[in-house]
Amino acid sequence: MMRIIYVDVDTLRADHTGPYGYARPTTPNLDRLAERSVVFEHYYASDSPCLPSRTALTSGQFGITNGVIGHYGEAARFRLDTGHGAPGERPLLGQHLQQHGHYMAAVSMFAERHRAYFFLGNFRESVRATDRLGDETAEEINEVAFDWLRRHGQDEDWYLHLTYWDPHTNYTQPVEWTEKAAESGPAPAWPDQEAIDAHGEIYGPRTALDLHYAFGPRSSPVPHNMPEAIHDRADFEHMINGFDGAIMYWDHHFGKLLKLLEELGIAEETAIIVSADHGESFGEHGSYGEHGLASEEVHRLPLVFYWPGVTEDLDDDQRRSDALLYNIDLAPTLCDLLDIPTPAGWQGESFADAVRGGEHASREYLVLGHGAHTYQRSVRTRDHLYTRTYHPGAFKAEWEQVFNVTEDPHQTTDLLPSNPELVDRLRSMLAEWWNFYAGRPGAQPDPMLTTLQDGPAMYNNPVKYAEHLRATGREHLAKDLEDRLATAAGTVPVSWHTPMPGEYGVGFITPPGQRRPVRPGAGHGQTGPGQAR
Repeated sequence: MMRIIYVDVDTLRADHTGPYGYARPTTPNLDRLAERSVVFEHYYASDSPCLPSRTALTSGQFGITNGVIGHYGEAARFRLDTGHGAPGERPLLGQHLQQHGHYMAAVSMFAERHRAYFFLGNFRESVRATDRLGDETAEEINEVAFDWLRRHGQDEDWYLHLTYWDPHTNYTQPVEWTEKAAESGPAPAWPDQEAIDAHGEIYGPRTALDLHYAFGPRSSPVPHNMPEAIHDRADFEHMINGFDGAIMYWDHHFGKLLKLLEELGIAEETAIIVSADHGESFGEHGSYGEHGLASEEVHRLPLVFYWPGVTEDLDDDQRRSDALLYNIDLAPTLCDLLDIPTPAGWQGESFADAVRGGEHASREYLVLGHGAHTYQRSVRTRDHLYTRTYHPGAFKAEWEQVFNVTEDPHQTTDLLPSNPELVDRLRSMLAEWWNFYAGRPGAQPDPMLTTLQDGPAMYNNPVKYAEHLRATGREHLAKDLEDRLATAAGTVPVSWHTPMPGEYGVGFITPPGQRRPVRPGAGHGQTGPGQAR
């Protein structure tokens, strides 16, 4: 018998929680859970942000395989198998657990928010706590979840997925939680004023001077929790207080969930897994309050893993694992712990040995992909992060960068010019991974390449954003954006068979003086790259 609650906290940045060493006491209830759990230090979303991450999590596959690397159009089309029932080799996690005796339920509006209706295939029962498509509070989630637990908590073999949204912008918690965060200790020392000043030259939605730009310029929707822009340390602290206050608010209600389990007499018989879909940038690469890059702070996830009868009896030195892991590894891990077979089409690897307190062989490297605000893929080794930009969207994203994340956690010193041998090695890892998953017989096309002409322009059209830069006196930045987008597609004649940019996108911006094209009106068991051999 096993009861499982998966606590999915949108945008919960790992290093802003107690189990990951944050100086502010943001998560006292999560901290208490961690005392009888295993904490995973280097657990990463294979794909970000929201839709790609949860699709990878529940499909057990990378976005390059399952088809979802972004948030709209062909970049967000989940590759469903034809036929009836769950696919034998690549079922959704929920389908597979259900076939092996678990009752699957969820309190989440994720499927509706992102038109990800395939997500509902994980569950026999899925409830939306409110009629809204965002900004549900932890209190509202708990109200529905508690009702479900009071009715079903004593049953055997169930899995309940709870999606909390509080740390995602906009920070809608009552202002007293923001004030509590401000009073709890100093904000992180970085970025300092020098870094903030430099970020004025970083353009893009959700940057220092365009903090609330989305589809167009906007004012702060919650001025008591978020400033209008980031001009100085006071603005930065204002925003961090809002984010940390949102985490404190969530943790408070998470504590109520733990208390209910005790009241129902099932606390010691219920596994609790706390994680997130992605993290958040707070100044890294000049991005603020956004999850728009294949970067360390966006892809690193918290994972606090309590498994009754196993983790509470571990020694302290068994309670932390530093193996490089993906979120697609969770599905085979659950199969391992539940003693059920792992589907052959899943691409993750079980880390159940680490949950049991044993050693787990780490991958040599991970490949991380982002496709909603930029098109990027990154290689994460034990110390380094190499990033390749395929399309910058409307953001000032460099084509290639390399950072020593261990020594330079905010990724401020690019090693690309000074260490060509390291760069070549990391480039080869990305090529090895791509060739394995998209360059062999039977592989379907990489959705990041097949949608590259439009790029990630659903939220912010680069042409419109360049106009905004000019309207706000930043002509040189508008020109820089146009130059980045005026690549091969804009300078080399293209066959008329090639479609022009679509409804949202702008594929490229033609350099001044050139003719602008007319836009239309409207397996598990195989050792994959980077895995331990």
